[in-house]
Amino acid sequence: MYEHHLFYELVMIIYACSVLLYFIDFLHYNRKVNLAAFWLLSIVWLLQLMFFILRGIHEQAIPLFSKFDTLLLYSWVLISLSLLANWFFRMDFLLFFANLIGFTVMAFSLYMVGHEVTHPLVAEQLRSEWLIIHIFMAFLSYAAFTISFIFSGIYLLQHHWLKKKKWYKQFRRWPSLDQLDRYSFYFNLLGVPLLMLSLILGIIWAYQLFSTSFWYDSKVIFSLFALFMYTIYLYQRVAKGWLGKKIVELNIICFL
Repeated sequence: MYEHHLFYELVMIIYACSVLLYFIDFLHYNRKVNLAAFWLLSIVWLLQLMFFILRGIHEQAIPLFSKFDTLLLYSWVLISLSLLANWFFRMDFLLFFANLIGFTVMAFSLYMVGHEVTHPLVAEQLRSEWLIIHIFMAFLSYAAFTISFIFSGIYLLQHHWLKKKKWYKQFRRWPSLDQLDRYSFYFNLLGVPLLMLSLILGIIWAYQLFSTSFWYDSKVIFSLFALFMYTIYLYQRVAKGWLGKKIVELNIICFL
């Protein structure tokens, strides 16, 4: 495990360098800096995947059942989705903001080391293929909501500065307000069904294992409430035709 710890520290260092280069590129666009940041982030993505594989080999199971593992998974999924979004939309600023969040989460996961499930019976109950799918789909939805939140936050910033009649050179690389609103909607459109399917799988699995006691779990309560809020968002966006600042503010409330 000591070798794993050194490996994790190496990933953190490379990740920090990538975020720093993206910050420099965000302030003063430089193609070489941007390219270096992208390749460092790609290396982080690959090393995180290797780290999961090494932990899985060491533990002889998919490592998804500790706070450390779940935070690391969230960071990896967020990198994956942001790289994919950048591939289609070519928005380098998204990589900076998304991976600033991802790096923070990954750094916070260091404080979670050692919080693994230790009781053999509980650990055995948690090792279910359906539960693994439930966890992965949940974190994929969380990553989608995070990116949607970033688009909404940038929308409010840009809207505020334009209203004040201030223009910054960074705006040239940002999408229009309409595009930011639309991209935010697309990622929520991805996140809501993923969260819904994840909850259905999780509830079925938990009901078979724990009967009805799981309904009082805070994760279940807040997940259902989050799904309810995002359903309201989609209803207002699609059925009521909400656009612009009003729907963006609702999206930020849903994420928080």
